Amino acid sequence: MTTPAVTNNTPYYQDDEYLSVAEYKNAPTAIDYDNLVVGGTQAQQDAELLTVIGRASSWINTHLNQSLIARTMTEQQRTRMTPQGNLIIRPEITPLIAFSSLSYGATPTNLTVVNDLTPLWFESDKVIYPIAQTSLSYSSQGPLAFGFPPSTGSQIYVNYNYTAGYVNTTGTGTAGSKSVTVANPVGILPGQVINFYDGQYSERLQVASNYTYGANPVTLATAMAYNHTNATFSGMPAAVKEAAILVVTDFLKVRGDNSLTMAVTTRPSSGPTVETIIGSDLALAKELLRPFRKVR
Repeated sequence: MTTPAVTNNTPYYQDDEYLSVAEYKNAPTAIDYDNLVVGGTQAQQDAELLTVIGRASSWINTHLNQSLIARTMTEQQRTRMTPQGNLIIRPEITPLIAFSSLSYGATPTNLTVVNDLTPLWFESDKVIYPIAQTSLSYSSQGPLAFGFPPSTGSQIYVNYNYTAGYVNTTGTGTAGSKSVTVANPVGILPGQVINFYDGQYSERLQVASNYTYGANPVTLATAMAYNHTNATFSGMPAAVKEAAILVVTDFLKVRGDNSLTMAVTTRPSSGPTVETIIGSDLALAKELLRPFRKVR
């Protein structure tokens, strides 16, 4: 039996939630979220609300052609060497935060591992590796007669591991402390401004400039004003959070929007259409998400 070939690309449609149940409940939506399950307990209502948040988050990922929640990915692709002797790599997910490994070669089965990643040049949607300056088989006049890399414009296979997106996790900390323990530190950078979304105790904090990338607990530049227990700890742009609230609200509004209503004369009349009720909210959500949409 032939062994199947399996890709090592990590799917980017991993549907993490853009909002917590508490975040949505604290938003001014005027939605009755305590009657989603007829006769259900509060735990059942919250579970169903979380399910709807998950569906709305999946819709956002599909609309954006990427997930904005920070994650570490493994991908492979084909690229070409530029006339300047550079490799330009465009990962599936943006914005880019870190590269942890890179290999390249003329064939998929013979890749050279890059041991020093410091020459990488980061931009929001791509990474540039100056292969002409780091390869022993490449000179200022072009490739040498033997070895790799081949001539300019030749196809090159690359395999890499990277982190991209905005941190959106939960954190726990004590008022007066400069340390936060988070569920997942992926995507947290030194000096980054982070929001604790915790109802009336919400606050904006800054990560310490000497924070070590990937460390947990996370050190802060200033002390917290409030206690937090498993509250949302997020560097996600506020516009994306607002878009997520709008999409969740629209998903909840869909239920029963086409039902009949009784007029004063007891004559049945048709209620407003789904498009009328949720169209404007969804349009606003799309507009808020537009700067983050990845064109493929």
